[in-house]
Amino acid sequence: MFSMRYYSPAPALRSLLSSYYVIEFGAGAITDVMRAELANVRFLIEGSSELTWPDGRVRKGVTGLFGPRCAPLGMVCEGPGKVFGAGIMPLGWSALFGLDADELADDMLPLDEVVGPLGTRTLCRMRNSADDAGLVAAADDFFLRLAGGRDLANDWFGRLVDDWLVGGSTTGVDGLVERADLSARQVERLCRRYYGAPPKLLMRKYRALRAAVGFSLDPEASWLDVAGDDFYDQSHFIREFKTFVGMTPTQFAANGAAVMSHSIRLRRQLSTLPRLSLVS
Repeated sequence: MFSMRYYSPAPALRSLLSSYYVIEFGAGAITDVMRAELANVRFLIEGSSELTWPDGRVRKGVTGLFGPRCAPLGMVCEGPGKVFGAGIMPLGWSALFGLDADELADDMLPLDEVVGPLGTRTLCRMRNSADDAGLVAAADDFFLRLAGGRDLANDWFGRLVDDWLVGGSTTGVDGLVERADLSARQVERLCRRYYGAPPKLLMRKYRALRAAVGFSLDPEASWLDVAGDDFYDQSHFIREFKTFVGMTPTQFAANGAAVMSHSIRLRRQLSTLPRLSLVS
């Protein structure tokens, strides 16, 4: 048994969070690869989970705050299990946790190390919830408490970078700098603060993720169909895809990342999903 469901956060949180998700799985082990992605908060309600970083580090735990990642992770879950998670938008990272994104890029911390006992209390509430509505209510309360009193004004730089990453740009980083009307150093500093990486690395990450979305929506597509004009040649495409997705395009298209592909397709059905989450 495997089930994945997506929900919208409370309206006041939708500039800060991409979506909530609930994953349930039956007895036995699930092995998959987690591609590079946005920052996340995860609550392990039941079962066990083990994540392996490319350098060999292994992390376990019942709650976790994951910074934005450019590195794919290996995942093994033992069921029966249930996981509740929330995607954190770039603006949400600093508004909710008071950290620059590059402080936890490609890393994670137990949630209570950042938010105190509120994380454990929220996990306990989730474990006592009768249904998904109870999980969503617990998560809304958790994030609204973290956001309380903070300035949630519109973030012009975040909107600019999101558009640049979603649509791609033939002018590359120079085009972003020109549109921002800032110095290259200022753009890099802001990208590290909100997105956890310099703009060139972000550009590489999201063009690979756009290709993964293309394969998920059309498994029969050729590499040229999903690569477009973003890559020099097939070798470049394969190398970049594997760097950020964790496997070759052939392995991915052959259902080598079943959970990942299923997640991409389901998430796109959520009407409130931010544009950046459509390609990540």
